[in-house]
Amino acid sequence: MRAPAELETARGSGDNGPVTDQPDAPRTPLPTSTARYGRLDGSSAPPEQPELFPGERALARTRAGSREEMRVIRRHYNWVNMVIALLACGALVAVALMLAPRPEGDPTREVDYTQVAQSAQPMAAFPLAVPDIPEGWHANSATFGESGPAAVPTWYVSWVNEEQERWLSLRQVAADAPESWSAAHLEEYATTGESELGGVQFTRYERTGGSGHALVGSAEGTNLLIMGSAPWEQVEAIAEEALTSQGDAAG
Repeated sequence: MRAPAELETARGSGDNGPVTDQPDAPRTPLPTSTARYGRLDGSSAPPEQPELFPGERALARTRAGSREEMRVIRRHYNWVNMVIALLACGALVAVALMLAPRPEGDPTREVDYTQVAQSAQPMAAFPLAVPDIPEGWHANSATFGESGPAAVPTWYVSWVNEEQERWLSLRQVAADAPESWSAAHLEEYATTGESELGGVQFTRYERTGGSGHALVGSAEGTNLLIMGSAPWEQVEAIAEEALTSQGDAAG
């Protein structure tokens, strides 16, 4: 007859190993079903990472905060900043061109403004200014009629220089025209001084936030407004020519 201790030993002999008072050793975990058989869609590869740009792939191979990372950033991302800056500059130029005042009429159209002035003179209560213009300029519009918010009878001529991409214009009204007439054309201009031309004192204006000059003066019972994108010397030259032509017409 076996002793109790021998019976315990006999019971344990049928298991995977002998019974011992030592703790069980950690077992190696079995592979998961995904690792053994793949994902439910049948693919055993890990999910694809999102596609990286060249600069991002280069950064991924560098250590964060290293000099190599800074070199990669400068090499791959400076051109992005340059493109953004160029697009911003282009947008600003486009807006400036849209807001800039332009002469009336088609720039390529040529008008004989002296002939128009001769036809309009009988309808005008003052001698019309018909200045000579330098070579390279031509008139693209010439009219006489009510103009502006005050509907004042106005003699208007505009000239363009296609090669220089510049324009000039002249507006002439009677001396008793309301001040609102000239103010309506100079809303975006600021006074910058005075010029004495042909014995007449002109007030100088410059366009705020853009290129543009203007002269306002009175002569022969009329008010003259000369504007343009041309340099000051050309604007003043047209004003002097306008005064000379007025004197000739009045004489």
